[in-house]
Amino acid sequence: MLYLQLMEGMSLVALTAYIFSHSNTFKNLIKDSINLKDKIIMIMFFSILSILGTYIGVDIQPHAIANTRPIGAIVAGMMGGPIVGIIVGTIAGIHRYTLGGFTAAACSVATIIEGLTGGLIRLYLKDKNFSIKTAFIGGFIAETFQMLLILLIAKPFYQSLALEKVIALPMILVNSLGVAIFLDIINRIKIENARSGAIQSQRVLAISKQTLFYMRLGLSKNTADKIVKIIYKIGIVQGVFIADKKTLLSYCGESLSEILLSHNLGSVFSQNSSKVIKFKDKFKDEVFYCVPLMINENKFEGILGLKVKCEKDLDSYFIEFCQELGSLLSMQIELYTLNKLAEGVQAAELKSLRAQIHPHFFFNALNTISCFCRTDPMKAKDLILDLSNYFRKTLKRDDDFVTLNEEIELIKSYVNIEQARFGPRLKVYFNIPLEILNFKIPVFLLQPLVENSIKHGIHGKKDGGSVFINAEDTSNDIIFEVTDTGVGMNPQKYKEVITKWPGIGLKNVNDRLMLLYGPQYGVDIKSVYNEGTRIKIIIPKG
Repeated sequence: MLYLQLMEGMSLVALTAYIFSHSNTFKNLIKDSINLKDKIIMIMFFSILSILGTYIGVDIQPHAIANTRPIGAIVAGMMGGPIVGIIVGTIAGIHRYTLGGFTAAACSVATIIEGLTGGLIRLYLKDKNFSIKTAFIGGFIAETFQMLLILLIAKPFYQSLALEKVIALPMILVNSLGVAIFLDIINRIKIENARSGAIQSQRVLAISKQTLFYMRLGLSKNTADKIVKIIYKIGIVQGVFIADKKTLLSYCGESLSEILLSHNLGSVFSQNSSKVIKFKDKFKDEVFYCVPLMINENKFEGILGLKVKCEKDLDSYFIEFCQELGSLLSMQIELYTLNKLAEGVQAAELKSLRAQIHPHFFFNALNTISCFCRTDPMKAKDLILDLSNYFRKTLKRDDDFVTLNEEIELIKSYVNIEQARFGPRLKVYFNIPLEILNFKIPVFLLQPLVENSIKHGIHGKKDGGSVFINAEDTSNDIIFEVTDTGVGMNPQKYKEVITKWPGIGLKNVNDRLMLLYGPQYGVDIKSVYNEGTRIKIIIPKG
């Protein structure tokens, strides 16, 4: 009978697991980006679950309760780590102590230890997706500790022993099962979210590949006609439109009044931000989610709008899909803008600009991301952000100087994408003193050096290699070294590089250094065949 009474509490466990899985904190937990606010919310949530577990327990003796309180503390530790587990255990333990009874002290201490045990299990296993087996064993261990503590602390002993004979096995089994059920529900929702994310990322990338050709021609009515048809064909929206800075360019989808649609775009044109627009057309509600198309982070170029059946369809996944698609289309417009700009400059400058944007790198990155969509969708999303960040920072050339920190962020975005391509064949290490991160350096100074090491050093080596990015702060200068363990250069190739500077990227860096700081501040290259290459530059502090 006790088993059945305790099992009734499982409905609460299932309900709370479902509620937690739909919270923003859970979404951040999936992304491994929980902050202090998220931890506080987790503490409050699981503390309430533990306290409720006490209240719905079964009175065995006066103030001796068979309960599901441990589930909240154990799960809190397993999901949030030891600190979260201890705090939840402490809150729930103090609450249990206030209820009194000869087991009050023992149960209070036990609840704290259960939270700690859950956290330690998480640290030991280093596993964010606990299997049912792992969760059950973890709960079993933690709950067994509670039973032992009751025997050791609760007095008189004979009364504790009599209580244990009744509640020990039911509580150990039911609470262990409760932990397993909670984490299994969470894991299943995680898997479903990942599956949805994979489909979403695949759709975005498929559209991006198909629209790239048309976006090379610029944003016009003709290109907009082609692009809205491509997006509409994916079959998840009822309509698609693209507008430029002032007017509707093209619409494809279910029949509606384009005049009414154009009339309702005024607020989007003025705000330049994501917005839901809703209007009636022939007694029918028309709902669009609109995403601005931006270049250089703040320059408005147009609007992408996707039509849904009703506002209920505007869930977080659809909104994220719209924003990712808008980001990639914005990137393509940015590339077109750069190419148009390059047409009017001198040949040398054209080469310099193009040296920063390699079409092969872009296509390779898209192919890499496409592969991760099937194997690791969360990694695919991170790579999309890295790619977007890389191109956005590369295309923004308003300033001649940037902080070292900004340059390092650009390099890391580039490296993350290349490491996804190379896998374990490429390792990159940063050794940058924190005190120089705000030091100003010429824009795109280090990134071409890192790219050169990966492209010409590591790429050609069968077993891959490592790239080391080091900085040294001296009294008068900042010394940068980019060293790789790649193929190196034979004496003939080395002489050619030093005398003729065939690489546009390295030549660009060398020329700018000597122009800014004098002939003594050029690029210094040392290379040994089959061992690697070291590129050294010096920036004067003055």
